[in-house]
Amino acid sequence: MITSNVIHRTFYLSSGDSFGTCFTIDVDGREYVITAKHVVEHLADFSGISIFHDAQWKPFGCTLVGFCESGSDIAVLSANTLLSPRHSMPPTSAGIVYGQDVYFLGFPYGWSADVKNLNRGFPLPFVKKAIVSNMPQKEGGKSFFYLDGHNNPGFSGGPVVFKCQGTNEFHVAAIISGYRYTEEPIFQDSTTVPLVYRYNTGIILAYDISHAIAVINKNPIGRPFTE
Repeated sequence: MITSNVIHRTFYLSSGDSFGTCFTIDVDGREYVITAKHVVEHLADFSGISIFHDAQWKPFGCTLVGFCESGSDIAVLSANTLLSPRHSMPPTSAGIVYGQDVYFLGFPYGWSADVKNLNRGFPLPFVKKAIVSNMPQKEGGKSFFYLDGHNNPGFSGGPVVFKCQGTNEFHVAAIISGYRYTEEPIFQDSTTVPLVYRYNTGIILAYDISHAIAVINKNPIGRPFTE
């Protein structure tokens, strides 16, 4: 069962013509908003970002904390107001194991459920299950996971959560970036132009939350809890 510490930290985000998912983490008494870099990087500034709340899009005032280096698909933002209750959700992948069940949350194709005050007026995200398909990978300074599950457009920027062995608390290990695809041919005769379609392999790419923590440590300007 996905608990409130995850649900209350996951939000449906729009960025110009792009849509995706974001979530909050707490670091050293400050709140930060995490999403996929490709969802927001096209904006000249961040005035075009909105959050879906009370069945409508509302402007989301925020400041860029930073983009992750080394090509990791992560953006860190600082909101002008606090978004989440202070439910514990440690941002770490420590303790995750090969073959373990994990869950990821988001808004595929913009779908969600309106649960009114059960989620403080925010839409309820979809949740999907995956497994850690291979050990954490490192390449060119990037640390990432391959998960076995079925991702869809709209989950980008969403949290990947897991429970450490022997505990019942969800930790956030990674950020959904996308999925691996292959190009498969479409049946046709020799007189037509070759056509292909992109086939979802079921392998999901998610970047380690440690990259977001590194950005935060370099520029710790998140929203303080005391304000």
